[in-house]
Amino acid sequence: MDTAKKEFIKKQFLVGVGAIIFVLPYNLLITPMHLYSGNFTGIAQILRTLLVDYAHVALPRGFDITGIILFLINIPLLTLAFLKLGKFFFVKTVITTALISLFFSLIPVPAEPIISDPLTACLIGGVVAGFGAGMILREGSSGGGLDILGMYFAQKRPNFSVGKVVVIVAIFVFTTCLFLYDFEVVVYSAIFTFTSSFALDRFHYQTVKVSAFIVTSNPEVANVITQDLSRGGTEWTGQGVYSHTKMHVYMTVLSKYEVNKLRRKVHALDPHSFIAFQTVSAIEGYFQPHL
Repeated sequence: MDTAKKEFIKKQFLVGVGAIIFVLPYNLLITPMHLYSGNFTGIAQILRTLLVDYAHVALPRGFDITGIILFLINIPLLTLAFLKLGKFFFVKTVITTALISLFFSLIPVPAEPIISDPLTACLIGGVVAGFGAGMILREGSSGGGLDILGMYFAQKRPNFSVGKVVVIVAIFVFTTCLFLYDFEVVVYSAIFTFTSSFALDRFHYQTVKVSAFIVTSNPEVANVITQDLSRGGTEWTGQGVYSHTKMHVYMTVLSKYEVNKLRRKVHALDPHSFIAFQTVSAIEGYFQPHL
């Protein structure tokens, strides 16, 4: 088995672990408390509630249909991913979405949550769900839903904020919850959503932008930036202060989760290269978000 296949299998294994971690707090904490997440999973939860509590669809005890509904509402988005975001991204997203749907169906939902206090359950559940989602994203995969919409709109409109889609979906979910349940459910659902989003940002570095300054004697470093990372950059010709050797100086901006890849490939080309990283507080102009 070649290195590429081994790396793919390793990544898919970690994606599977992330999918389990992501689903566990939903089935063990959030669903038994009748709480919701302000994302596409929340939409699937609402549809499940309408089917089970209002349409009285009979389901086996402990079985949650949320995963099946989530996969079905992701089908139009998966089509969008196939047409607009590339076949490799599509394949990884289908695998991850199928795993999440499978674990939603296999992990039994207890009659009572394993943590009885709602606030504690929302905080712990949010951290665990965010960690699981972060694992999936850090391995270059996607659970569908907002990830696909965010990538698509970011490509169509460079200055588009993915947060706008998140806010719109969250408003829809929580407004619907007001009609189905009381205000307390909305409050705890919002706490869970905020905590999971905060944890996701901590465990996944896509939202953190980093500028990199590279000083090297190997001009092939430019290919690492443009081809391996699909980033733009600026090049200068410099000279060593002591050695007076001609050097190539590159500046680029990338997401924090791409830093290790850049460092590894640059040092493979030039073990004596010098790289300086700095966190960027804001960017003006076009910056392509990579998943």
